[in-house]
Order: sequence, then C-alpha cells, then structure tokens
Amino acid sequence: MIQSVHKAMQILSVIANAHNEPVTLGEIARQTGFPGPTCSHILDTLCTDGYAKRAPSRGYLLGPALYCLTRFGGYEADFVALCHPVMRWMERNSSATVILSVIEGDQKYNISTLDTEQKLFRRRIQIRTDDIYRTAAGRVLLAHLDDDEIYAIYQKYGPPLPDHWPEVTDYESLRVALAQIREQKIVPSLGKTWTGFPLYGYASPLMRSGRCVGAIGLAYRLDTVNAQIDAKTEASLQRILLRGIKEIERRLSYEE
Repeated sequence: MIQSVHKAMQILSVIANAHNEPVTLGEIARQTGFPGPTCSHILDTLCTDGYAKRAPSRGYLLGPALYCLTRFGGYEADFVALCHPVMRWMERNSSATVILSVIEGDQKYNISTLDTEQKLFRRRIQIRTDDIYRTAAGRVLLAHLDDDEIYAIYQKYGPPLPDHWPEVTDYESLRVALAQIREQKIVPSLGKTWTGFPLYGYASPLMRSGRCVGAIGLAYRLDTVNAQIDAKTEASLQRILLRGIKEIERRLSYEE
C-alpha cells in the first residue's frame, strides 16, 4: 500500500461524508488520526489539483476535478439509480439507515446509503469498506459467493474477530454458518455504533436471474446503551425490508 495515496483517499472520504458542508483541518485530522501538518500538506496538493477546495469560510470541500472523474457515470450508476427510489421509501418508513452493498474482488463496499435521521455514516470514514464478516449485509454477500471465492476471502482475512461474529471461529464453522444464511430470507446482526449504542442490522440478498447482485441492509440504532429492540419494531423493519427487496427485484427483472 502506498501510504500517501491511502491518506489522501481517507481525507477525501472525510470531506465527502460531510454532505457538502466545509470540514476544518482539525476535524479532518481528528477523524483520520493523521497529524495536522500531514493533513495540511496533502490538502495543499489536493487543492492544487482540484480534488479539494478551500471553502469561503473555514474548511474544505470537494473540488471540481473529483466530480470530473465520474462525469461518464459512477460505479454501477444504473443499478444504484434503480435501487435508490425504493431505498428512499424504506428509509422514510423505517427511520433506519438503508445500505446497498456489493462485493468487488474480496472487499465489501457500501455503494449507496440513506441515513438522513441517524447519520451513522457521518463520523466513520471506514464504514464504506466495512469488515465483510461484521454486518448482516456482508454475511449475505459472502454466503452467495462460490466455494473458491469464500475460501480465498477466508485465506486473506482469517476468521472473524470474536466480537464481530462469535459463532464463527474457523473455516468449517464459517461454511456451516453461510449454508444456513443461504436458507434465510432475512439475516440479522447485532453490533454497536461508534458511540457504543446498540445497532441492529437486517439484510437480504438482491437476486437477478438467480444470481446475487448485491444486498440491502437496514441498520437501526437504539439510543440507550443497554436497550433491546422490541418485537413490534423488529417485525416492522423486516416487513419493510422484504417489501423493498421484492420491489427492487421486480424492477431488475423488468429491465431484462
């Protein structure tokens, strides 16, 4: 890994996650964990090349050169555009964060998110390429890979961290868990936000012509550290997820 490129991408991710609001140098340093002078030098280069720009007030915004990189269409732009209206409906009816995820190579990417109420993505730049084991969506995507692809991912990452997926401790237990997931309509997970609040996740695969092309996840945060989700809320979230999945798959089928 080339560290300077990695750091530049992390800085741009912080600015992008601010939803077009200026981000100060101090805030960029805080979120990335890089020293202030390092951030300042990288930002000078990014501004010179047009990938970032200084805001009229304090802080930095994304620059015009960054938008030019996707002028002929972003990653899976048609797929995201098809999913987005249904994801918006899901977000409005659930008050949960809605996440569209895919696997590219051996990495899980969250390629589109709607979290206007919870703002789960505002303070965590790494969540765009999250641990493939930790979330319900990552497990769904992993379960629908072929055996060779699953083994290659296990060889690269090893078993999940104990607090990410405690039931899975080796390759054999991973295979058993993934076989069970393939039989489920909805895969749950339980984690915590960066502030320590419980975060309930529910995900389902998006199927097209018998092939998994992505996963939709709902992430629902509770606002008390030791709280548990009630049965009525959980049932509502799962119902909304299944309706959304069904509609997106209908639209995918219609496109064919």
